[in-house]
Amino acid sequence: MSVVIQVQWLAGFLANHHIRCPKPSLLLLIIGVFLSGCYSFGPNELRGTYPLYNAAIVDSQNEQFIQNIVRLHYRDPVFFLDVTSVTASLKMDLSAGLDQSAFDLSSGGADVLQLSGGGAYTTAPTIAYAPLQGESFVKSILRPLSIEDMFALIESGWSGRRVLGLCVERINELENAPNASGPTPKFSPKRIDPFNRLLQLFDQVMSENLIIPRVDPVTKEAQLEINSTPEHYYAIREIKQLLGLDQNLTIYHVNNGFLKHRSDTISINLRSLMSIFFYLSQNIDTPKAHKITGLVTVTRNQNGSEFDWGKTAGGNLFHIHQSDKQPDTAFVAIPYRGQWFYLMDNDLESKSTFMLLTQLFRLQAGAAKSAGPTLTLPLR
Repeated sequence: MSVVIQVQWLAGFLANHHIRCPKPSLLLLIIGVFLSGCYSFGPNELRGTYPLYNAAIVDSQNEQFIQNIVRLHYRDPVFFLDVTSVTASLKMDLSAGLDQSAFDLSSGGADVLQLSGGGAYTTAPTIAYAPLQGESFVKSILRPLSIEDMFALIESGWSGRRVLGLCVERINELENAPNASGPTPKFSPKRIDPFNRLLQLFDQVMSENLIIPRVDPVTKEAQLEINSTPEHYYAIREIKQLLGLDQNLTIYHVNNGFLKHRSDTISINLRSLMSIFFYLSQNIDTPKAHKITGLVTVTRNQNGSEFDWGKTAGGNLFHIHQSDKQPDTAFVAIPYRGQWFYLMDNDLESKSTFMLLTQLFRLQAGAAKSAGPTLTLPLR
């Protein structure tokens, strides 16, 4: 970008109106005053462009996440790029001059000094990208979430319904569509209603601090404390019944072992980050033509009808819409295979789940360093 300094306007004004300035020192003072104001363009440029770079990076990352989720729905390879740096060089060129000229010499007019000045202000931003790949990154997205991380998310303010519904594949005998942790299955998941009921009950009691994640100070073992009150007695009782727990206990061991069920233990199988991406890719609106031509897998119930992924815990939390035209009311939208896929801006449930997904990505893959060549793009 370039900015023409106001001195240039003043120079033209003096010249056009033949204003005489007999004191060169005064002219130099005027030049200095106007040129000194040019240095404010640097801070102003920072204030003006910093939020724009921030917004552009966030928007591009959001679009990348949605694009990769849609890719998995079509069984296309996914790829992640990370912005490693954003730099900008600032440059200011200033010029000023005095030209002596005469006018109306026939009538004895005097010489005048013509003031000229100008300036150019430029910024040259450069954005560097690096692919997220290599052994460290692959392991980070294939490794199941830890129970400690799940507890930390709940304690930080995320609802237990959202964290469990997204991250848990199985808890004791209750299943949360484990066959959805990979490419879209041909047959519908079984026994999803008991898990959905568990999430409903958790939603009722979690705000009352009746279910408290904790760590044994001696053994460092993860535990879950489940208390009861007269008001929530039946809800707590049903939670313990669904999980097959001893109704008389309040503190239960938490692990990821499923070899033998115990009434004092809650066994949790957590999804990996990649499994979560697959799980969210199931509930995507798909054009009928893409289903007919076999571009996507259509999951069927036992009676042959199409299964509604919106009935699963993940489907209740996240839904990607589809349109032939670019939507006007989208939070984030991407073109793919001749269609537009997007999250509705007023779908707060899906937006909250999407925000949790971005935090999980940074939690799991944030430690993995970018590998391979870096793509650097100078912007003009």
